[in-house]
Amino acid sequence: MMHFSRRSFIKAGAAGLTLAAAAPLFAAAATRKIKVGVQLYSVRDLCGKDLVGTLKAIKEMGYAGVEFAGYHGKNAKELKQMLGDNGLVACGTHTGLDSILPANIAGTIAFNQEIGNKYLMVPGMKADTEQDWLDRAKEFSAAAITAKAAGMYVGYHNHQHEFKDKFNGKCKWEIFFSNASPDVCSQMDVGHVVSAGEDPVAWMKKFPKRSRTIHAKETYPGPGILGQPEAGKPGVKWDDVFATAEADVTEWYIVESEADPNTLEKIRGCFEFLKAKGRA
Repeated sequence: MMHFSRRSFIKAGAAGLTLAAAAPLFAAAATRKIKVGVQLYSVRDLCGKDLVGTLKAIKEMGYAGVEFAGYHGKNAKELKQMLGDNGLVACGTHTGLDSILPANIAGTIAFNQEIGNKYLMVPGMKADTEQDWLDRAKEFSAAAITAKAAGMYVGYHNHQHEFKDKFNGKCKWEIFFSNASPDVCSQMDVGHVVSAGEDPVAWMKKFPKRSRTIHAKETYPGPGILGQPEAGKPGVKWDDVFATAEADVTEWYIVESEADPNTLEKIRGCFEFLKAKGRA
């Protein structure tokens, strides 16, 4: 039987108290793992020349998924085969507004079910007046019901005008999401939000549980690599964005770099930044 002196017992107790006190700090440091994908618009010229080779290179970098912005003449069956052959999944598609309207949404859902994608994101649309944005909110809300029944999400992706342009003191983004169903996702391009002079974290918190996927982009225009903002600009506060996303419902960080669509080096630099930050 092992015997403890009073002194060793006190030391052991003190050590235990120290670890107990530190436990909340370790818990706070732990993060919910979010997968990392890349928007293929970033390398669209390469995809147009050699889609299979580009997908292979993306997988070798470490990316888990790709978001489509056009299909380069391939059908759903071919895309599914390419993704499977390269160990990638579809983490989204940028699709036109018409594709989610009642006349077309069934076909859009069928196509995306085939390739294994559940995120239908509209990257822009014609809406010039406040009433236009209210009308679009109704259309997206209806589409979200149909998509949800199929296990999918419908959402809208921002550029800068959604935050710069205002009607009666409210920007387009606020008008749209204040009037759209909570099931309509906000695919926030954080680089564009910061470039528009706004705080992406504040907007994510204003409309919580909508950011299923987030576009990881640095301020625009610029070098096209995360953590390297446009000269003279403050850049994205990435640690704040990560913390907010990981406390919300975000499932994917989707890298987008618009600096050069004919090279892999920009998206490689973005992935290395996320890796250095412990997010890839």
